Amino acid sequence: MKTKIMRVLAAFVAVFALHACSLESVPDPNAIGVGSVAANASKAQLNDLVTAQYSLARNSLATYLQVVGTLGKELFNFNSTESRWMTELNGLRPIDNSAFYNGATTGFGLPVRQANIILASVEKTALVTDAEKAAYRGVANTFKGLAYLYMLNVQYQNGVRLNVENPFKPSKPASYAESLAGIAGFLDAGATQLDAAGATFPFSVPTGFASFNTPALFKQFNRAIALRVAIYQQDWAKANTLIAQTFINETGSLTAGPAHSFNPASPDFGNPLLNTASVTIVGLNEIFDVIEPGDARLAKVTTTGGPFNYTSGTNVTTKYKANLYLTNTQPVTIIKNEELILIKAEIAAQQAVPNFTEVKRLLDIIRVANGLPTLTLPTTKSQAIDAILKERLYSLWYEGHRWVDMRRYDKIAQIALPPTTPVMKVLVQLERPVQEVNWDASNP
Repeated sequence: MKTKIMRVLAAFVAVFALHACSLESVPDPNAIGVGSVAANASKAQLNDLVTAQYSLARNSLATYLQVVGTLGKELFNFNSTESRWMTELNGLRPIDNSAFYNGATTGFGLPVRQANIILASVEKTALVTDAEKAAYRGVANTFKGLAYLYMLNVQYQNGVRLNVENPFKPSKPASYAESLAGIAGFLDAGATQLDAAGATFPFSVPTGFASFNTPALFKQFNRAIALRVAIYQQDWAKANTLIAQTFINETGSLTAGPAHSFNPASPDFGNPLLNTASVTIVGLNEIFDVIEPGDARLAKVTTTGGPFNYTSGTNVTTKYKANLYLTNTQPVTIIKNEELILIKAEIAAQQAVPNFTEVKRLLDIIRVANGLPTLTLPTTKSQAIDAILKERLYSLWYEGHRWVDMRRYDKIAQIALPPTTPVMKVLVQLERPVQEVNWDASNP
């Protein structure tokens, strides 16, 4: 990210966050308003807003990935200063809807708000072309859909508020199905807008999006996120249509895809997922003790310095420490080719007549690339889904999927738990954040 990101953030991040509204509309003397872009914004101003949109997409990233990873028991945060990572998020104490971990929901209010600012500003300017307007809208709606999807993954049946254009008159939370449909709508609108955006963007993109730096290429990213939504909806027909519109490449690099980029030099910040003096992200014995011999994905963890112990509020021991993020400039993937291939296998398994040969072929791409033998041909849909979920566990470890995957297949009870007293629980969702509870109480 360039220095100008933080200049933009100084102007725009301080605006009202979706889930951080006060109960009265009062001016904030520390927040700069958006009046300068509310009418006839220049291309330079809109470009700054888009730069901030890319930056804010990283908002709450570490909290989200570590919270959903903990909830799904694929990783733990052995945090030396905060025991609630290991107690409340593992069902050993009641969830506190005002605690830090609610940032896995509330933190994505800022990218939604930023997208709405862009959309409103583009609507009221005559200083850019129609194609340029479409480009700004397409990017804004894509990131808006992505941020809402993260929120919904954590809130699940609580749903999300799909209309917050006026933060002091937000809509009521939609149902889970309605929320998914609304998110799909944002992404579909973005795709249509990108189609109308011409051959080039009127703005530059961060390095993590260098391969998605035109409307047509960025649309492949948009369609990949829409594909996630479609499989959550169990809309396999739509998923089958969408897969070809993504950047899937069965012979390409499994890690190819858009990624968040970081720069530790001020005014930007470094990769927030590194292990630190107070934070040790660990993999569970229950996952990595049973990985197949020779699986290259075991390199995502290390046993160096182990075993690792946690003793505050509960007792957990593991051999494995996260080994994914080792430098503060390392990018963090948003969605990658490996996930798309795994989704294609899932689509094949979910047809009216499952295509087990296709499931095997696609999973073998992943397995061979990771040093494993090819798969025995599944003969039932249950076998095929279990094989897919197993590959997703290791291929997408620490990317925020295990908990959602097991929940959408009604397999929460099958998540392996470490031996603890009392026994840990797997929560299905977090509570609605206190800010929203208070808002609804004051605005019935």
